[in-house]
Amino acid sequence: MAEGWEVMSERSVTTRRSVLRSTAAGSAALLGAGSLGTASAESGRDHILLVHGYMDTGDTPWWDVITGYLGDVGYDEAEIHQVSLGNIPGTTVDSPSEYGEVVAREIERVADDSGGPVDLITHSMGGLDARWAIEKESAADYVDDLVTLGSPHQGTYVSYVGLVTAGGRDMIPRSTMMDELNDDGLADGVEYTAVWSHIDELIVPSSYASIPEYMFQDAAGRNVNSGYQEHIQLVADRHVFDQYVQYLD
Repeated sequence: MAEGWEVMSERSVTTRRSVLRSTAAGSAALLGAGSLGTASAESGRDHILLVHGYMDTGDTPWWDVITGYLGDVGYDEAEIHQVSLGNIPGTTVDSPSEYGEVVAREIERVADDSGGPVDLITHSMGGLDARWAIEKESAADYVDDLVTLGSPHQGTYVSYVGLVTAGGRDMIPRSTMMDELNDDGLADGVEYTAVWSHIDELIVPSSYASIPEYMFQDAAGRNVNSGYQEHIQLVADRHVFDQYVQYLD
């Protein structure tokens, strides 16, 4: 499969987030963007929420790298938010269904504070946490775009190494959690971009980091094969960033 390959649903992306945007824009026009106090009202961009993965935290250095890339393309520091599901690397091993509740609350908070919808950039199990928030916890009302980097949308056989943890068990292919997430379909109105690499050593088989193509029949989005990067490189590699940043709007 060629580098940069993607599958895109022709279904248009709508509408509930446009209401948020219209409300924010109208408030800014009436009150003045400065008095609204949000970067999104001033720039017209959605705020970004970064979500880390299994055994990671929001304080590891690769998240500083991606924050720098976002700054390079014009995002202000106030427009970038980070959720951390734990303080110590190696301890964030709970179920995506549990973390999804936390992510949902954070999405709603950022949307309320910014006055507009939120775009998510997620890595590894963080993509499943975000999908659970969007598809099971009603956070879709506040989300415009979801980007997942090396997230095991179809599970990963490497997760058998983590069977003692809830997160490890849930990431086994065809686990109860995985089937529940994929059988119910993607959220209406959210645009999905699933980035996967040929040599992601933690997603086995590597193509399982793509969303099953049948799920795009009734939803908007694409799978993007970024080429040849290892798992953490998907966060820190500028070439990967340049392939998905175009889908944040």
